[in-house]
Amino acid sequence: MSLNTALFLSTHFTRIDGKGRVSFPAPFRSALGLRNSQGVVIFSSPADSAIDGVTVERMQQMALALEGMTLFSQERAFYETAIFAAAHDLQIDREGRCSLPKVLLEKAGIDSDVAFIGRGATFQIWDPAKLERRTAESVEAVKAGTLAFPTLPQGALL
Repeated sequence: MSLNTALFLSTHFTRIDGKGRVSFPAPFRSALGLRNSQGVVIFSSPADSAIDGVTVERMQQMALALEGMTLFSQERAFYETAIFAAAHDLQIDREGRCSLPKVLLEKAGIDSDVAFIGRGATFQIWDPAKLERRTAESVEAVKAGTLAFPTLPQGALL
């Protein structure tokens, strides 16, 4: 993650309103504005029962990373289909509201309550009950000491 990347932190709970909109968390909007982001892209998470969100710049980095793979390889095609073909631009209005596509909500099992979670350079949107279970699993895995936190690159700032 570069220093120019938006930093998404914390957990924010909201509800889908009668018009199908949610309030995009103010700290997330600030992170985007401070970095002059070109926007946000969301897609069905290939790894979780959630919606993944990234900046347009991060999506471009992901596309560039796939350029290093063989052009017509099955692995590259899987990533392109699972991520890029399922992606939606997230339109955030002046009041910070946005509409989440129904297809993504259904795949993530989200009804009316929504949890946005920061994941550093990315974020996710969860059903709060599913997030509670995932959070418990994550905390237990970290406590067990079986995970290895990556080392910082030489010369990285703390």
